[in-house]
Amino acid sequence: MKKIILLVFFSSSLFSQISSKKIENWISKNNELDGSIVSIAVKRIDKDKKIVGSGIDINMTPASNVKILTVLGSIYYGDSIPIINYKAYGDTLKISSTGYPLLSHPKYRDKDLEKFLKKFKYIEYHIPKIDFDKYGPGWAWDDYNNYYQAERSEMPIYGNVIQAVKKSNGDIEITPDTYKIVFDFEQEKQIHRSEIENNFSINPSLFEYGDTIYSPFITSRKNTISLLENALGKKVEFKKEELKDYNVLNSDQVDYIYAAILKDSDNLISESIAANISFRLNDTISVDKGVELIKSLSKQIELFDGSGLSRYNLVTPKSIISSLHDIYNLVGFDRIKKIFPKNYIIQDKEDFVWGKTGTLKNNHNYSGYLITDKNRIYIFSIMINHFTNDLSKIKGAIVDFLIYLKSNS
Repeated sequence: MKKIILLVFFSSSLFSQISSKKIENWISKNNELDGSIVSIAVKRIDKDKKIVGSGIDINMTPASNVKILTVLGSIYYGDSIPIINYKAYGDTLKISSTGYPLLSHPKYRDKDLEKFLKKFKYIEYHIPKIDFDKYGPGWAWDDYNNYYQAERSEMPIYGNVIQAVKKSNGDIEITPDTYKIVFDFEQEKQIHRSEIENNFSINPSLFEYGDTIYSPFITSRKNTISLLENALGKKVEFKKEELKDYNVLNSDQVDYIYAAILKDSDNLISESIAANISFRLNDTISVDKGVELIKSLSKQIELFDGSGLSRYNLVTPKSIISSLHDIYNLVGFDRIKKIFPKNYIIQDKEDFVWGKTGTLKNNHNYSGYLITDKNRIYIFSIMINHFTNDLSKIKGAIVDFLIYLKSNS
């Protein structure tokens, strides 16, 4: 009798496990995915088992799933983000950049850094070692006017964007207020910048009270120093010599920065952290060198930026699984819950999934961690490329799979 009971229990336990065949059957039965390239990888995190799924070794366009790799890189290479290099004597502060992106940022302002810089009467800005382009390979050239494609720079300030806010009195407040602004009631966009100059035009009639709109400005070292003077309210002197024998001010808010990357999917912050990784190891602010360091942590990836804006990026679901597992091993599940957004678009269930989306036109992905009804933790990567269906239907299919995995594993 005991043998029969044990056999039934063993069979039931096997049946409850997710498998490649089950995943392939689920894909084949979901009509919303017809015509798409679908790759799904799943792995139970506390078992030394192989990854199961469908097309787990297929190269896919990851979009913002790349940010998972960037955060892994930052955690792996020290999990400490240097904010600024400095050398203080008397009332003078010598500084050099690290690529840190939150100085006077309109969304994620680092007031402690500003307070530190404002303590000194005189500021000297020393040239840092840099090696990067303003835009990444494969970025869309005509997206220069959108917040999500703010230019990369050696010392981002104000998020490398101007912010336009309509106040209760009807005025439009611009920050920073250093650029030429023209009001044009005929233009079709709320705010538009010239392609080659920092000249902006705004249509106030398209703003409603409370609207906050961003538009990137063209960066340069001269512009950075001017904006630094604007932010600090004091003269900043440029020095062509590199700063020597400096101290490093490190951030005590790394999870706040990781959340900005993973929860809000901020591209400039992610690109800047990739450059910051390079600085930590090479003393050079370089997205390309940071990306090479990130690539060395994973297999089966072709990486060209730190945010996922590039359509040249290619990863496999298997490589994403590996990166997610590494993050879990390095920081644990409690910290993962703090830095990853939860529950995708699902509204009516208790928290059970934490993951990162990645979206470019005709491509949508979702990768992360999931707790099943049996309280098992799984890592997953769902990548759906080249679809022509409505995005809402693709998202609906992903929700269906998440609930399927939750209930059947």
